[in-house]
This record gives sequence, structure tokens and C-alpha cells, in this order.
Amino acid sequence: MRKSLLKSFFLTPLFFSTGAAAVFLCAFGFVIPPLLILGKVVVVLLIGFTVADAVLLFNPKLKFAARRITPRVLGIGDTVKIVLELDYEGSFNLDVNVIDELPVQLQERNFGVDLKMSPGPRKVGYDIRPVNRGIYSFGNTRLLIESPLHLVRRMVTLPTAADTPVYPSILQMRKTGMMAFSRNTFQAGTKKLNRMGQSYEFEQITPFVEGDDYRNINWKATGKTRELMVNQFQDERSQNLYCVISKGRAMKLTFNDLSLLDYAINATLALSNVALKKYDKVGLISFSDKIGTALRAENRKGQLQKILESLYAETERDREPGYELLYRSLDRLAKNRSLVILFANFETPQMLDRAMPILQKISKKHLLVTVLFKDAALEKASKLPKDSIDSIYRRTLAEKYFHERNEIAKKLRNRGIHTITGTPEELSVNTINRYLQLKSRGMI
Repeated sequence: MRKSLLKSFFLTPLFFSTGAAAVFLCAFGFVIPPLLILGKVVVVLLIGFTVADAVLLFNPKLKFAARRITPRVLGIGDTVKIVLELDYEGSFNLDVNVIDELPVQLQERNFGVDLKMSPGPRKVGYDIRPVNRGIYSFGNTRLLIESPLHLVRRMVTLPTAADTPVYPSILQMRKTGMMAFSRNTFQAGTKKLNRMGQSYEFEQITPFVEGDDYRNINWKATGKTRELMVNQFQDERSQNLYCVISKGRAMKLTFNDLSLLDYAINATLALSNVALKKYDKVGLISFSDKIGTALRAENRKGQLQKILESLYAETERDREPGYELLYRSLDRLAKNRSLVILFANFETPQMLDRAMPILQKISKKHLLVTVLFKDAALEKASKLPKDSIDSIYRRTLAEKYFHERNEIAKKLRNRGIHTITGTPEELSVNTINRYLQLKSRGMI
């Protein structure tokens, strides 16, 4: 009991500054006697008020409770709000510094919230952004409380420890899914997301809304209802889609605190969600120097959950990816022609040359689409003015990088392999757009 009491007892800066003032008064009191008397009075008052402050703060009638409200699952790269519900039973107001023990992955060393707390419930909220998949362990909540005297500080530890898993971004998956099936064609007014592709199989007649193709207006139905009506068409169903993710060392490159593998995982989840809702079969393959996940394309109930669980466990490896392994795994799983979207980072044209024979073999049997990542920061550096040695050096390196990127994309196109190029942040929308585009053209 004594040990726990001592561990939670602290003296404030006001106590030490007042004590220092009393020491100076007593010291100068040997020269000016009245100051000695004043110093003794300050010491007596300081001791008295400190004891009174300690009695107030450590009164058993003061009771505290806390509850942390977090989403059941966090998404990597998503900014989420964490809420602390605090409850205080007492008879006077407190100054409180709330310290929530955050998961070590967030690397927050000095996190705290200062507030004035009166008796009753109180909510405290803050935002976090997970950048690693895995289990995030939240610790206890600690309150550093002070009374209006501000001479003693008491630490109250409230048990709120809990573990929360961080999965691929379910929020992004739902957002892109709603946009893909919405008749509104814009993502937050900035990034266009293509409408679902159309085949020649008629589905239904619906009222015209902004974004519909004017060529699909049904004039006969419009004349009957005196309202613009359009024909809706249904895409072909039960086609095969395989998302293939390289886990080689090149996928460790990070943008905005997330690795290329994490961006590929988020895009795969978002694309799988859209494809399954369009009744296509979706499979997943991850590979490096060995095969990680090999999930056959299906459209059964629970397939999206299987994909989510598989993506949750994926990590980069320090080896070069083995494309021969990929070819054998794809040949075993995909017996019919499928759309294969490959997420890989070819750092140099030479790296692509080593993989090109296998990619061509895959392209002969399936519709292969490769995803190429674009570095927005290097693109900006390539436009720097040549006004210093440093800017010339940086611009030259950036131009070399973009020349290699363009050469890689050109080599792939010359071999009849489709490519998607964009920044990691645009990856999900760009990938879904290409899927819808290819599906609408009947190329799958």
C-alpha cells in the first residue's frame, strides 16, 4: 500500500518554486532580519498547504473510471478516432493530464491531453493512423490530477488495456465499392471513378440521372412516362480474376508511411469487393522466393473474408520474387482464361527483363495487367529549376528514374501486356477503373 502510494505521489513545479523562494528569503534573512521571518512563514504555509492538498487528492471518496471506445477492427492507413469516456466522482474541480498508453507501433512518446474536469462524465477524443498490420496493444489510462492548490500531483491508473487488430483498409474497400456501384462518377469531387461497364445483355429500365450515357436513353419509355428513362445493361458474370502480389524486397519502399505492399493489399481488397459484387470469381496469389497465399478464384459466401484474412498475414521478404513459382502456381489454380492483375515493383528495366519471359507466358494464357508505381515526390523533383548544383543533381536523378519507369511501361506494352501507372494513393481507384474498363469491352 505504501509503495503504491509513493509511486502515485508527485510534487508539482509550483511546490519547488515556492520552496526555492522560501530558501532565498531565509538566506537573505541573515542580512535583513524581516526576510527571515517571512521565509519561515512561507515554509510553514507551504508545508501546511501541501499536506492539505495531499489529503484532498488522496481522499478515498474521490473515484475515477475510464472506458476506451475503439473500432472492433482498425484499417491500415485509415485515420480513426479513439474516444475515452472518463467518469469522476468528487466535490471539487480538478486539473487533469490524461495519458493514454498507445500501441508501440504508433511511436508516440509524449502523448497527453490536458483538461479541466468537474464531477461527472467527460469524453476525450484523439485520432490515430495505423501504418502496420498486426495486433495493436493499448495499455492503461493514466490520470495526473491536481487540485486547485496545485502543490501535489496524484497519478491514477485505470485499467483499460485491450488489443485491437489492424487489417487491410476495410474503410477504403467500402468507399470504393460504393463509388463503383453509385451512379455518381466522382470520388469526393476530385478523382473520377468509371461507371460499371456495359455489355449487350439488357437488365432494366431506370430513370435518367446525371452521369448516365445519353446513348442509352429509351425514347419509347420516355414518351410513356414523360420522364427521361435509360436502359441499364448487365455485365457478364462468373469471370475469373486473380490478384497477384509480389512480396519481394522492392515492395518495402514506403510512401506516406505505408509500404508498396500495404498499398497493393488495400487495392486488392477493394478490387476483390467490387468484383465479387459483380458476381465474378476472385482468387489471390502472393509470392516472393516462395509462394505465400494461393487461393483459388471463387464467388462463394465467405470468399472476401478468406482474402481479408490472407492479406492480413502478408509481409515483405528480403529476396527477389520468383516468377517461375508464380507461373506454376497460376497454371495450377487458373485452368480457364482469367484476368490477372500483378502488383509488383520493377526497380530497373533489367529486373523486368529477367521476369519478362514468364510474364509473356502468362500473357498468352490470361489477360495480364501489371501495376507500376509512380513516385509523386520524384516527379516534382524532376521539374526543379536548374539554379544550383544540388537542384541539378536531384533533377538529374529524378529524370533518370522517370526514364526507366517509361522504359519499363513501354517494354510491357510492346509485349501486349496492359499496364496501370499511378501514385500509390491512386492505386485502388486506378485498378478498379481498369477492371471495369476491360470488363465493359468484353476482354476478360
